[in-house]
Amino acid sequence: MTKGQVGRVGQVGQAGRVGQVGWRWIVAAVLLVGAARFAYALTASAQGWSGITYMELVYGAGDRASRASSPHEGAGRRWGPLFFLLMGAAKRVAPSTESLRVGLRLFLTFLYGATVVLLIRLVPEAPASRRALRRAALVFLCCQSTAAIYAIANGMGEIVTAFCVVAHTYCFVRRRYALAAFLICFSIYFKLFPIVFLFPYFAFSLLSREHRSYSLYLVASGLVLAAIAVPVLGWTYGFFYPPAMVRDVVSDPRVIPMRSKEVFGLLFFVDRMRSSFAVSAAPASPAATKMLTRVFSVLLIVSTGGAAFMLAKLEHVWNVSVERRRAALIAFQAAIGFAIVSFSLDVSLAHLAPIMVTLYAPLLLVVDSGAAVALFVAGTLLVGNLIPLSIVLRLLPLAWLDRLAGNAPAALIPLEKYLWYQIPLAGVYLIGLSLAYARWTQRPTTND
Repeated sequence: MTKGQVGRVGQVGQAGRVGQVGWRWIVAAVLLVGAARFAYALTASAQGWSGITYMELVYGAGDRASRASSPHEGAGRRWGPLFFLLMGAAKRVAPSTESLRVGLRLFLTFLYGATVVLLIRLVPEAPASRRALRRAALVFLCCQSTAAIYAIANGMGEIVTAFCVVAHTYCFVRRRYALAAFLICFSIYFKLFPIVFLFPYFAFSLLSREHRSYSLYLVASGLVLAAIAVPVLGWTYGFFYPPAMVRDVVSDPRVIPMRSKEVFGLLFFVDRMRSSFAVSAAPASPAATKMLTRVFSVLLIVSTGGAAFMLAKLEHVWNVSVERRRAALIAFQAAIGFAIVSFSLDVSLAHLAPIMVTLYAPLLLVVDSGAAVALFVAGTLLVGNLIPLSIVLRLLPLAWLDRLAGNAPAALIPLEKYLWYQIPLAGVYLIGLSLAYARWTQRPTTND
């Protein structure tokens, strides 16, 4: 090699290093912008850091329900006994109401940060630059998450359940079944919603000889936490809190927020289609609501149970390496999330936080197709994870949707229109379509 050739090689290497440094600065700037927006959104919220939290309201309502003459009176939307135990302890320790509220929001912010760290550790193995780019994109999108900002600003429990659900997935991938089982049981006795994740994992563990120990840890963790719950709320809504709440939801149509302007999902899409999305339409009869509730409950069980069956049936294919195992379990978790949004009986904006693995699955799996990435970006935009929701609301044709449904412009505020017309549902389905398209166009490999 001549001196000139050596010089040219050195120049190319130096240019490559300069390019890498430039990309690092760009990534750092993007992350800084994302973090700044996250901090500003929390500080500029109407509640502020010391405004009343939703947890306080639920705690007060739970106190009234515990003194009700009937066990069903006021118990329809009751949170779990562990929430009341921990919230009561927090109220006793806090020196003032203001410090309690600030402390709750700081704790939720810290917990959300821990959740994002666990998500980052689920990013697939890849060349260093590509993996770093995926991780940076994941952190940026998590900082833009409208659901997380909304839940932290209002002091809601979905950040706690989101951490438990993501940590449960992380521990299950790493084969830490005892800790995974405890986390999911804890989250259920804190707030019922994560029970939709427990069932498919329990079903899968029963079908898989290698994972059967997880089901034993579930039973043990559930019994320990149930025993702790007895002194808090007694036997019905303490020890037997999960089955008691499931009974209430299935048997009492008043528990389902069917006409609420704060929920979305396939169940509510079907109900609103009945009246062409008219806000002033009369609610469905209790008998019709009960029928829909039972149908969608069965669909939720069948869909998540079917995913568990398929995961167990194909275990000999995916449980052969660390990376294939990680990808299969993330796909399983994502499928559960799509089933929840489709068939759950209560999905609000804050409930997007516990299905974070679903919303960011294209970053956690190998999705490199241009069309799949475009679908993911479009879906992420609609669920409020790309740019501030206030900008999204200006971009959406909400006035046209009002005219189409026959609703007065002032009948709903912009956020209610966003939820009433099922915009987040469309966004979640676009993310699902992104995964499906990437899988469909992926070149098959051996044992795929």
